Amino acid sequence: MEENILGKEKISTLFLKYSIPSIAGMLFLGLNTIVDGFFIGNYIGMNALASVNIAMPFMSVMIAVGVVIGIGTQSIIGRRLGEGDIEAANDTFKTSLLIMASISILLLLIAVGFTKQIAVFLGTNEQLMPQVTTYVSCVGLFLPLLGLMFVLDYVLKIMGKPIYSMMVLLVAIISHIIFNYLFIKQLGMGIKGAAFATGLSYCIAFAMALLPFITGRTTVKLFRGSFKKTIACNIMYNGSAEGLTEVCAGITTFLFNITLMCYVGEIGIAAFTAISYLSFIGNNILIGLADGVGAIISYNYGRGNVERVRKALKLTVFSAFFIGVGIFIIISNFSREIIMIFFDANNDRVLNFAVYGAKIYAFAFLVSGLNIVASGYFTAICDPKSSALIAISKGMVGIGICLTVLPSILGIKGIWLTVPVAEILTLILTVSLMYKQFKYQESNMNGRDGEK
Repeated sequence: MEENILGKEKISTLFLKYSIPSIAGMLFLGLNTIVDGFFIGNYIGMNALASVNIAMPFMSVMIAVGVVIGIGTQSIIGRRLGEGDIEAANDTFKTSLLIMASISILLLLIAVGFTKQIAVFLGTNEQLMPQVTTYVSCVGLFLPLLGLMFVLDYVLKIMGKPIYSMMVLLVAIISHIIFNYLFIKQLGMGIKGAAFATGLSYCIAFAMALLPFITGRTTVKLFRGSFKKTIACNIMYNGSAEGLTEVCAGITTFLFNITLMCYVGEIGIAAFTAISYLSFIGNNILIGLADGVGAIISYNYGRGNVERVRKALKLTVFSAFFIGVGIFIIISNFSREIIMIFFDANNDRVLNFAVYGAKIYAFAFLVSGLNIVASGYFTAICDPKSSALIAISKGMVGIGICLTVLPSILGIKGIWLTVPVAEILTLILTVSLMYKQFKYQESNMNGRDGEK
């Protein structure tokens, strides 16, 4: 059974078995965003690219809800299976699906019924308003299936199907490319085509993620278990920190858009959009690393195997550091070639501005992986408070303060330095929280030894 593998198989083997498919899956999800950027930037135009970026904070809310419920569900199911309580695992699964369906339907109604108000709140101007409202209203139709797909994908990992989880996202990106080519390039549907391409690709991913649960090839069953309010609260609480990270990403995009609109205008937002795609890919790789190991950590923590938990954490920390260095080197040396994917090579002003920003922004990856791994670790052991502190520090507080202070001192350079500085400040907090957690574990272990 899968729980025996998670509890007994060599940690390095489990690490590779879970982290590689998870990284690949998140990389595919990041590439899915780049596919949008390529087709929108090259076949619709710069304003359309800026419009999609303005709409992203709203999408981040939906993704945040999916991550909150998905990771909260994964960590609880992992611990329950580690404790041998399959009934509680089934209750958790049923509860997660019902709350996800309810919230996503509510967001669908908001997206369709208050589209213009959403666009105004996100800071769009009159020139971009039509495309922003079109994108939000069309993508909004697919939000329930997107949310449920997120939950199913996280549960698939704890069910011992990390490779299948990766294949779900691979199918999503392949279908996304096909739909983008058909709707944007061939049929000329513009921003509406981009929205429908995104939505339909997630529909296909949802159907594929659902299949193992319909056929009964999982430990938790689709039609077993009961909805329980206490479990619903625990799911939201345990996943809150990771969801807060997604919310902070949306807030970060919003704050950058407002700042760049004031300093540079639409050109600044278009350049930041390209940098956001690079950041999204890099962060997705690191998040995939943390998510993949989360199943190993949560299960073994539930079993009380502290040494196995620490071995998994050490491997993850070292891997995150080396991946971050690799991303920094790639962006520093090939940012122009990568950013040219999204812009006409003749648009020198936007291209040069984006390349300049990307090379400064890249310094964030030298430390961001350590913060992401620590946040994922705290969520996996059901300590969402510590994880939330990290998310708030690097997101709302760090970005907010740095965007207020640095541009006024350093100008445009200060805008691009905001994320690296926020990540460095957060790392100080991360080290402090990890030290306290290890001291707490050691005191508990010593207490048990003394009782013996």
